[in-house]
Amino acid sequence: MPSPQQKASGAEATTQGEHAALAYADKGWSVVPVRPSGKAPIVPWQEFQERRASVEEIKKWFHQWPDANVGIVTGVISGLVVIDVDPRHGGDESVAKWEVTHGKLPNTIEAVTGGGGRHIYFSSGDITLRNIVGFAEGIDVRAEGGMIVAPPSRHPSGKLYRWLKGHSPKEIEVAPLPSWMMVLFLRRSHRRVHDLSHWRDLVRSGVKEGERNSTIASLSGHLLWHGVDPDVVLELLLLWNRQRCSPPLDDDEVARVVRSITQLHERDDGES
Repeated sequence: MPSPQQKASGAEATTQGEHAALAYADKGWSVVPVRPSGKAPIVPWQEFQERRASVEEIKKWFHQWPDANVGIVTGVISGLVVIDVDPRHGGDESVAKWEVTHGKLPNTIEAVTGGGGRHIYFSSGDITLRNIVGFAEGIDVRAEGGMIVAPPSRHPSGKLYRWLKGHSPKEIEVAPLPSWMMVLFLRRSHRRVHDLSHWRDLVRSGVKEGERNSTIASLSGHLLWHGVDPDVVLELLLLWNRQRCSPPLDDDEVARVVRSITQLHERDDGES
């Protein structure tokens, strides 16, 4: 039979996990219970890519599994893109190269994983990005279709996930995804080849809120990589946005996305 001390310890662990999950849910993040000292969700979690669990569901989970880790579903449902940095496979070096080229990453929410890695949180805003494994050396991108384990969860090594000092959700707001990073991720996300019917349907049908930025980026890349002049691309997409997006983006936002894709395209041409 557990001692009074063990009971107290168990109650405290339950309170910590449940409290953290409820706090994340209050920020609009989709949470799921994860196996104790593991990374696999206990419940079928695909459902929670489409809807956020209720307070009652979260409490029930952590009463049923008091030692469960806390998972956060990334992507549109939580408005989050998380950069998963693994120093053992060159992740810190990859981040350092980014910062040499693009400047220091903005201050944002960041966690230290139980395995010694980093989870760097960004707001995805009105952007749909796909989960990308092996994006760079030691870098995975957790977005649509992804999930991360969050503090105060326990890693298989026995160590706890923790918030980097000064970078917890209580201390700092999540920063918007830098535009240069968005361009890199979108290019990788939309690298697959589409047939002509895909592009024809896209320009005729348009897209709804939540898909506008990524689609404008994809169309920009498609046109630029087929030799269309950047000024023509901008004018075409300004018109397409006004006629086909529901609701349309501001012209300045369309211009920003097209400009970012153009810069990437020109840089690729210079390196080829």
